[in-house]
Amino acid sequence: MCRVDERVRLLEDLANPVRYGVLVRLERGPATAAELAVALDVSPTKLANHLRRLREHGLVAAHRSGRHAAYELAEPGLRELFSVLNELRSERPSKPPSVPAGTCYDHLSGRLGVALFDALVERGVLVPGDAGVSLGDGAAEALVRFGVDLPQASRRLMAYACLDSSEGRPHLGGALGAELARSLIDRGWVVPGPGSRTARITPAGRRALRSLLGGTELA
Repeated sequence: MCRVDERVRLLEDLANPVRYGVLVRLERGPATAAELAVALDVSPTKLANHLRRLREHGLVAAHRSGRHAAYELAEPGLRELFSVLNELRSERPSKPPSVPAGTCYDHLSGRLGVALFDALVERGVLVPGDAGVSLGDGAAEALVRFGVDLPQASRRLMAYACLDSSEGRPHLGGALGAELARSLIDRGWVVPGPGSRTARITPAGRRALRSLLGGTELA
């Protein structure tokens, strides 16, 4: 009997509207089963079966607090997959306005995200190619200037070019993109907006990034 490829199982999970809806909702943050049932307009019993399958396949995890369990994404690579699927849609939403900075999942977008990607490519830190984005020679040393250590190898993509919907050009996605965003936020250079995908560059961040990016204007 032919063994079923795990990627086929993943596609089967995503092909179901309820299961896909659960994953898309959890991409925005944890939710209880009751909150998911209301958001997806399904009965708790029907939802329970789908949640069990998603747990069994390692796509979601449940963390109990008191009488309730909050569900969250357990596979970080789903965010990269959602990003790719959004670009493959036959009907695209209208182009959002350009913003100085924003967040796309857990990495930076907007003019800042695009400028960072361009600067890292120009310096040979990132090397775009037919097979995706790879790291250039001396990448680890160059990234130290941004306070970034190379992430440990994992199931998540190290780096990829995520098309920025507002700029029409790529910003950096993947584990490295997430680490870069975390570093700039920890340094107080970028402040994410509450409950949204907006962000702002602080005055200190603007000065530091302008220096690191060779005078690139981020306003």
